[in-house]
Amino acid sequence: MNIFGVFSTHGSQGLGAVKGVEAMKATEQAAEIAARPGVSEVHDAVTLSTEAVRAAESASDIRMDKVAAIRAAIADGSYETVEKLDVALDRLLERLG
Repeated sequence: MNIFGVFSTHGSQGLGAVKGVEAMKATEQAAEIAARPGVSEVHDAVTLSTEAVRAAESASDIRMDKVAAIRAAIADGSYETVEKLDVALDRLLERLG
């Protein structure tokens, strides 16, 4: 998911080719969960108050240099790596297990 400011989000982007046993297990496990009775689609929503939006905009602890670097890495495709994906999948499997 791409988040730009506090007003705009965009859907998740493809990760490219996923390789490895861990990825296969995670995909199979996700398919099993989705196939359970009563599970169809999951939608997330966030509502922020005007005060929360103002507080986020005025927060001084946001490192805009880091935000810009991460945005650039996402845009050029270098942010998502096989190593980061493996860590994320391991964490997901731990939570689901």
